[in-house]
Amino acid sequence: MSEFHNLAELALNRTDQSWGNLGYWKSATDYSDACRALALLLGEEAGLDPQSVVFDAGFGCGDQLPLWRDHFRVARVRGVNLSRSQTAHARAKLERAGHAAIAAAIVQGDINDPGIWRTALNREKPSHVIALDCAYHFPGRTEFSRLAHRHLARDGRLALTDFVLADQHDTASLRHQLLRWMLKCSRIAEDNIVRRDHYRLQLQEAGFDNIRMTDISPHVLPGLARFMQKLRQDKVSAGAGTYPGWLSLLKYRVTGRFLRWAYRRSILRYCVISATKTG
Repeated sequence: MSEFHNLAELALNRTDQSWGNLGYWKSATDYSDACRALALLLGEEAGLDPQSVVFDAGFGCGDQLPLWRDHFRVARVRGVNLSRSQTAHARAKLERAGHAAIAAAIVQGDINDPGIWRTALNREKPSHVIALDCAYHFPGRTEFSRLAHRHLARDGRLALTDFVLADQHDTASLRHQLLRWMLKCSRIAEDNIVRRDHYRLQLQEAGFDNIRMTDISPHVLPGLARFMQKLRQDKVSAGAGTYPGWLSLLKYRVTGRFLRWAYRRSILRYCVISATKTG
């Protein structure tokens, strides 16, 4: 049976790259570069350093895993990812690149399953739990936050990039009905998309403090939309080539156009978020 989270994003990347996030387009024009820039931004917000033990919740195809290790010089990296195909791809790629220790420390499973945390962490308490552009896809982000707090070391940090509902958005509007439809098509739980004050409260109730939320929407959503439009133009010019099939291309085009619309109409915002475990 085919997976919703699969390897389709490989076609968006340069050769030997397998990123799958929305990207940080402040200066990047290439998809792989933009995705790497978003990962670097999140790692900096998390405060990764050589003493860090990182647990990556939803690592996709795994390109950020060696980035945590090589750029930030973290002590250890572990991770969980839902997709079987992505996890297999990540393991194979890490082993080819000489990162066998990281490949051996990642597992496939549901991040909302308490047992998978115990399996993946092997009794270790990470200093950082990181979710790069994936928390809105979790079955329930509030449960994820509680599990992160439970397993983090004392004064540990949670860091993620995520969507929030714009403060001025009217949930009784027709626009909100379209948003709900798009969330359903994208396998995103409606309860995961809340306003910033509600998001902050959820983190506080899970036991987190020192919460920082920075809106980076202007450098994420319009840039992704521009890239998707260029992808369409390249597809028309190049024919089939190495680009995704028409169905995948349509998905990317719809995603890009919807996110640009949701940004311009003040429906969604995209934030980099961090918080500290208390108690």
